Amino acid sequence: MNRRGEVIEYVTRKYGREQVAQIITFNTMAAKAAIKDCGRAMDMPYGDVDRIAKLIPATIGITIDKALEEQPELAKIYASDAQIRELIDTAKKLEGLVRGSGVHAAGVVIAAARVDGTCSDCEDQERRNCDRLRYEGDRKDGFAQDGFSWADHADCHHGRIEA
Repeated sequence: MNRRGEVIEYVTRKYGREQVAQIITFNTMAAKAAIKDCGRAMDMPYGDVDRIAKLIPATIGITIDKALEEQPELAKIYASDAQIRELIDTAKKLEGLVRGSGVHAAGVVIAAARVDGTCSDCEDQERRNCDRLRYEGDRKDGFAQDGFSWADHADCHHGRIEA
């Protein structure tokens, strides 16, 4: 049983809905996804696009430019085929852009004042406050940020004790 939602509800009741926001996660378009999406939009044959996408190494954080440097076959096709060059050049423009968003399962921001007056926030479909601040390092902006993923572990231990 997952009780993370109960912990988030408790914090929201304790500090107020106006001061608590869950964290939005942004999914960015990686190299392979950019190539596949562009190929689809350009109405290119799936096999051609898939062949190019498979030449991108399955390395986390790989960029199209880096793949062109590391993969001689990809660089050769890029240099010799105008349609593939257009595909890759278009995909490079989309690479890294936000493709979608979701609500972090456990990340929560608690503000000293109203969230809607201090950060870029929004509501999700379930009317939860969601925070769009970029988090890099220690918070120095009056926000406390916590992740309640530990609630799953507490549930696990609680279940063992009851058993």
